[in-house]
Amino acid sequence: MHKLEDLLDNFWNTHKNNAGVAYVYTHKLSLAWAFCVVFAIVLGLVYQGKVAMFRGIADANETIISVPSATEIVKVHVVPGQELQVGDTIVEINRPDLTLRISEVAREIDALEGRSNLSSAEIDQKVAEVKANLETRRLTLSAEIRNLETEYQKNKEISAKLKSLSNSKSSGDGNDAMALQIKSLKNELALATKSANQQIALLRGSGRLQKTSGQSEVENLKKELAELQKQQEDLVQIAKENWVVGDVNVRDGEKVSSFAPILTLTHKRPTIIRGYINEQIYQNMDVGETVKVTTLAGTGKAVVGEVVGLSSRIVPFPTRMWKMPELPVYGREVTIKIPEENPFLLGEMVTIAEMGVIQQHLKKDGKK
Repeated sequence: MHKLEDLLDNFWNTHKNNAGVAYVYTHKLSLAWAFCVVFAIVLGLVYQGKVAMFRGIADANETIISVPSATEIVKVHVVPGQELQVGDTIVEINRPDLTLRISEVAREIDALEGRSNLSSAEIDQKVAEVKANLETRRLTLSAEIRNLETEYQKNKEISAKLKSLSNSKSSGDGNDAMALQIKSLKNELALATKSANQQIALLRGSGRLQKTSGQSEVENLKKELAELQKQQEDLVQIAKENWVVGDVNVRDGEKVSSFAPILTLTHKRPTIIRGYINEQIYQNMDVGETVKVTTLAGTGKAVVGEVVGLSSRIVPFPTRMWKMPELPVYGREVTIKIPEENPFLLGEMVTIAEMGVIQQHLKKDGKK
């Protein structure tokens, strides 16, 4: 403002005889304020809907180790703050209910497989009995048919020799009756064979059905057993990536209720930034947008992150971000994912800049 006044004074001394210049000099303060207001409006129009910078806190996702049933802690192998490498043992747990259920399922599988084998043997025995009964019946009927056929053949030969009796009604009636008896026995034999075959087919089908049903039940139990054994293996918790131990909530020999947190694990470096935009500032930030994250003092190399979450409601800022302890601040929370290799400390306050600022930063780095 002072520089503006000096420029106006110099301009006045040079052109003080000009009426227009005299008017400007007389109303220099008013014109200066008007110029500032216009400049502010222009900036507002240019950056409407954008937040140039806002603050956040470096954080990391935590992993909580717990189990879905009552548990006994056998041994804790870690302490708070300890750094873990892949393959390190974290804690050993004992679940008596799991051991008991594994034994029960194993016994059920053995019993089902034993019953399946026994049923197959029983069905084979019944099939053999039906076949034996059929064979006995077949031999009996076949013998009767052969005898009748032999007798029928003899009667025909006698009738042929005694031509005088060939037209006898009694002789004809006897042969006809014998022929009907032979036909009836043959029909009975065919019916017995058909009935036996049907019984055998029914027994075989019943055996296959029982076997399929038993196999299906056994398969389901085997799947359950595999899952239980996997849970038993997980009772010895092994680090699958590099961690830092957070809280340890149990001791050796302690009994823990279901889903109670046994301990927490976190990463050594922050992996996310929780940013907060004041509710009085309008912004149109979107998920997937790229931002630049730097330390609060602006020192060190900036880290490029990606917006992965936007809160759908207004939330209170962390207490440390309040300007006055008795005046809470509210706004929208923004979750930003950053690379694991970064210079920030867990819980450190950082500054977040939007895309326009990032492009300028990248251009500067490219020139260097």
